Amino acid sequence: MRLGWILFAVFWLSGCAAGNLFQPYPVKLNEVKTQLNQGSAQAMVPLESGLSGADSLLYAQEAGRVALLDGQFDNSQNLFDQAITEYQRRDWTAIISASELGSQAAASTVSELLVPYHGQAYERILVHQYQSLNYLFQGDITGANVEARRAEEAQKLALQAYQDQPSVRQMNNANVDSELARMSSQTPNALNSFLNSYTLVQNAVLFEAQGEDNDALIDIRKALQAYPKNIYLQQAFVRLSCELSIDCDKATQRYGKPKPLPKGQGRVVALVETGYVPAKQAFTLPLVIDGYYQQLSMPTYRNLGPNRSNVSLSLMGSHNYHGEAGLIGDIDQLASRSLQEQYPGILLRQGLRIAAKAGTNQWADKKGGELGSVAMQLFNAVTEQADRRSWLTLPKQAWWWPQSAEPGTYQFRVEGSTAKVQVLEGKTTLVWAAQTGNQYRIHSVIL
Repeated sequence: MRLGWILFAVFWLSGCAAGNLFQPYPVKLNEVKTQLNQGSAQAMVPLESGLSGADSLLYAQEAGRVALLDGQFDNSQNLFDQAITEYQRRDWTAIISASELGSQAAASTVSELLVPYHGQAYERILVHQYQSLNYLFQGDITGANVEARRAEEAQKLALQAYQDQPSVRQMNNANVDSELARMSSQTPNALNSFLNSYTLVQNAVLFEAQGEDNDALIDIRKALQAYPKNIYLQQAFVRLSCELSIDCDKATQRYGKPKPLPKGQGRVVALVETGYVPAKQAFTLPLVIDGYYQQLSMPTYRNLGPNRSNVSLSLMGSHNYHGEAGLIGDIDQLASRSLQEQYPGILLRQGLRIAAKAGTNQWADKKGGELGSVAMQLFNAVTEQADRRSWLTLPKQAWWWPQSAEPGTYQFRVEGSTAKVQVLEGKTTLVWAAQTGNQYRIHSVIL
């Protein structure tokens, strides 16, 4: 009987290992990011098998972004459509709370990693933002507008769902309280995970180029609330406020006189992405319940890593323009804040898992004696893995640089990467530059 218990434990542990339960998702994504950093066309290959698995939503997001970076806009559009379809099957409350206790309950009593990935609210918003870029780069301004509106709606629905959820309360465990307090302290630019200023600025640029100045002003105002020191947001807010005669005097008193776009010129708006969003880490708490050893393993962001202080850009042509981009997005902080918002659901499932595993320990002790108890405690300890899954090809930070320029062809430069861009009188040229390693993938379109 005791030998049977040993074989039982080995069987389960081997089976779980074969299913990659114990290979953290960040480790799987290292190859993808390595290929991206090297400029290889093989970055998509490690993702292909996951597109039809239990975590197809997560893999569709990763693959959609890889295709976008490579300029495969049609393929990227299809992949993001797959992700959007997956999101549409889920209720917003379930995404925010991470506490789908119906079909997930049985799987989560063994390991959080056996529950299919359900996505994060900030990730869903970014899916729509990047899908809007796909449409723009394919010349479909109508499709781009639709996705921009969906991104706006997603932010509103996510906030509504979050407001209906229980808050993260103090726990009777100093380690958990400490982790939550530390994560909160490192997210000063993210009061919640749903207000994404990067998305708002991209939408504002698109709306203004289409003559929808009032909508552009609304989004610039929201972005300015998150980044009040960003001079480009201040200038855009004053200019749009005065053009629309909406609180122009108040805006002028606070931020200075408006600077209208010069006649006869065009405008370049560069959206720049730097770094990679960090991966979740794990912290483990050992417990002894009724004499049986157990442990809790939960996700956290121990360190978001160093941030860039500036990004220098230039346009070189018949006229030369140089400038520093302004920060409009801390995606790493959105990710950390999102995890904090999900902790009520995480802790609820953790409590259910502790109770279930405590019961199996007692049952194993009764049926298999000391050896059975030890085997079950070992199994429970090894299967207790923090869920570290998240969209890891996202950037760490996002910046923008709006610059008026004389019409003509220019060499756009960000650090060591360059690309030709066209500037037309009275038009906006949108430049998207995403850093992968030591290079930038640069794509542009005239709106």
